[in-house]
Amino acid sequence: MKKINTFLLISLVLISVLMTSCKKNDDPSQAKITESKIQEVLDSIIANTHVPGLVAGIWAPNEGIDFVYAAGVSNIETNAPMDADMIFRIASNTKTFTITVLLQLVDEGLISLDDPLSDYLADFPRANEVTIKMLTNMRSGIFGFDEIDGFWEGLFSNPTKFWTTDELISLARDKPYYFNPGTGYHYSNTNTIIVGKIIEMLTGKTLEMNINTRILNSLNLYNTTYLVGGTSIPGFHSSAYYGGDYDPSFPELSEYLDTSWAGAAGCMTSNIADLKKYVEALTGGEFLQPATQQERLVCPEIDGGFGYGEGILGYKGFYGHNGECPGYRSLMINSPERKCTIIVWYNGELDSANPIVLAKLIPELIYPDF
Repeated sequence: MKKINTFLLISLVLISVLMTSCKKNDDPSQAKITESKIQEVLDSIIANTHVPGLVAGIWAPNEGIDFVYAAGVSNIETNAPMDADMIFRIASNTKTFTITVLLQLVDEGLISLDDPLSDYLADFPRANEVTIKMLTNMRSGIFGFDEIDGFWEGLFSNPTKFWTTDELISLARDKPYYFNPGTGYHYSNTNTIIVGKIIEMLTGKTLEMNINTRILNSLNLYNTTYLVGGTSIPGFHSSAYYGGDYDPSFPELSEYLDTSWAGAAGCMTSNIADLKKYVEALTGGEFLQPATQQERLVCPEIDGGFGYGEGILGYKGFYGHNGECPGYRSLMINSPERKCTIIVWYNGELDSANPIVLAKLIPELIYPDF
């Protein structure tokens, strides 16, 4: 009941904001009015949910919008404010990096998306039925290792355990497929963990080194890190709270779990300035050949107008990803056509407060035709 009421409170605020902001106005002050409406939405999240704090960056230069905002607290105990420069765990946004490297290997002729998984993991059950493309777009049907009964209890009972890639894959090896490969969609972290292993097999280099040399170094993303293991977040960061439900007794989570449990599917950290630069390069085709990029951005619908392609989320011309891990939730999207970038993150993981809804709401505030 609390979750439903929370959504109702937010919805009332958002509806009010949208009703007063959708009229086209050519006055230069319209950008400031729009930014004020966006801030109202963000403030409503802090006021009406248990999200401790958030950081948002919205850039739409054609509309005159250059908006960076931090709200709430970075630490519940000290009431220290959130800061827009803070680094956070980007969780599944990591998948866009991993799949980008794989697609570069496709462009280099080292692998084909039509190759069967059996070419690389011959002993994985039904590997001859799964293609590499199915791993990238979540159509393989392979079971998610973190959906196994008892996984999270085990993780929290031994939070500093280092997980190898092979261990994570082995957890899913003997579990049933969700569906016959290629016949459905199910978001499974195991898919991307396998992709990470294949990248290392093909290149003879670690995934960390591939991401560093192919993406981070080329874009000078100095605040973005692929974390192979350990609990530390490098640099200035917030505290982080909750594991889905609002539970004040839950431990503070920013540096609680060894990041190896997420691996190629979610181990990275960054900040909004780096992610702005990265997601604009990601959607702008800077990493891939044009045909590969075009294919990647085909995102068949999965739910509520959202689609999922090859390691990328799509919604009405915006592309990127979202992220969720204990203590953090985030959204990173860009529209190449509109030249608009939206990045938001919370220092709380709550099922009742998902920043992905802002992929719909913020563009509606900016664009009357959205």
